[in-house]
Amino acid sequence: MTDSSERDRGRGGPRRRRPRGGGPPVRKERDYDGDTSSSQPTSRPIILAKHPENESSQVSSSGRGSTSTSPTPSNRQSEKPVTVLKPRGEDSRRTLSSSLSLPSIPVSTVQGETPLQQTFLQRTIEGTSRLSGPTEMSHCTKLIDEHHQWCETACESLLEQTDFLVVGVIGLQGTGKSTILSLLAGNTEIDAHRNYVFPPQSRAIREECGHMTNGIDIFVTSQRVIFLDCQPLLSASVLDQLIHNEKKIPPEYTTAENFAEIQSLQQVTLLLTVCNVVMVVQDWFTDLSVLHFLQTAEMLKPSTPSSSGHDSNSAPEDHPDYYPHIVFVQNKSGREDFSVENFTAMQKSLSTIFQTSKLKMKGDVNMTTGRQTFGLNPAFVKSDLNLFVLPCMDGRKDAEDTVLTMLPEYRGYPSFQTLINSLRGQILAMPREAITHTTLTEKNWFHYAARIWDSIKKSQLIAEYNRLLP
Repeated sequence: MTDSSERDRGRGGPRRRRPRGGGPPVRKERDYDGDTSSSQPTSRPIILAKHPENESSQVSSSGRGSTSTSPTPSNRQSEKPVTVLKPRGEDSRRTLSSSLSLPSIPVSTVQGETPLQQTFLQRTIEGTSRLSGPTEMSHCTKLIDEHHQWCETACESLLEQTDFLVVGVIGLQGTGKSTILSLLAGNTEIDAHRNYVFPPQSRAIREECGHMTNGIDIFVTSQRVIFLDCQPLLSASVLDQLIHNEKKIPPEYTTAENFAEIQSLQQVTLLLTVCNVVMVVQDWFTDLSVLHFLQTAEMLKPSTPSSSGHDSNSAPEDHPDYYPHIVFVQNKSGREDFSVENFTAMQKSLSTIFQTSKLKMKGDVNMTTGRQTFGLNPAFVKSDLNLFVLPCMDGRKDAEDTVLTMLPEYRGYPSFQTLINSLRGQILAMPREAITHTTLTEKNWFHYAARIWDSIKKSQLIAEYNRLLP
């Protein structure tokens, strides 16, 4: 017994005692740290913020018989609840953002941010780039060049959406067409002329009696308003340019005067076919040549093509032809033009001249809507014609070094800025009716206008009118 007891102590094993009933010896077990042969293993606490790498290292260490279940101080720093808040689909979103070529977040912006904040910033940048509107054009571009050829450059600024408005302008040379259209497009009267979207006449061009616009220029605003600026009608400067380039006149035109007139008629008929609103700007009301020219363009206007056919000269019987809204703008007006008598006389003259016209000239734009002046209001004038009067833009005093310079000048009418703002609001609020029998997007409108322009240049009606010219 002594030898066996000493042997057991030498091996480091526990003592064995026999029970009194003569059964097998029972081994007494001691609980100490690091013993993995316990018959009832203790359950370990679940730590939700545990990093997967730390869990695998802990399992491997416990399998090797680790003597401690508490994490080390170095592991506690990596057990921050950062990985638990990581979104599941982050890898897929990164792949999507890289495929869409979205802008990456700068390192200086997200340095020191948690992954959740970085993901939020990435979502913000992705949503901003997807929902950002189209860039506005900085200057006008050519729709029809000086050689009467269609240009495809403007198609890049158009979208596949149907909520847009097309506004065109016609008039004689020097009446202020480009200036008024630039002010409607977003410029102000204090801007320099070189910053206007439609460049007006410079001082050198005005002294040479030249014109600025050749063909038709186009400008698209961020509010999806398409402005079309046409070259001057019946212009001596355009005729002089054609005479110097007489070799470019087609043989079917007998004189350069007839060629200049047919060119202007083709451009006006295009505007009457593809525009929602056409403004007729004039600075001398008694010039009947412009009004008769508009009547001739209405007569030569091509019919609205059907939705099924491609022949622009044959309109369906159940659908009437399309006619735009016409707005007469009397620019550079004096104090007498704002009187009730003269304004009523201008209305009667226009109503008499266009009494058989199908153009929409009533009920949309007039001077009595906003009650800008005391005399021109619904109490004194019954106005239903689209007629608007604008004063001279540079109507300021030239006196210097006098006391009267500091005093406001009596004009008898509102300021130019007040009236141009009223005109802009009424033009942009006009109904956007369908130009064709089907709804068009901006790009569809562009291709439709190109097809109409091609049919106008080949029109037999305009060719017959040219043959009858003297």
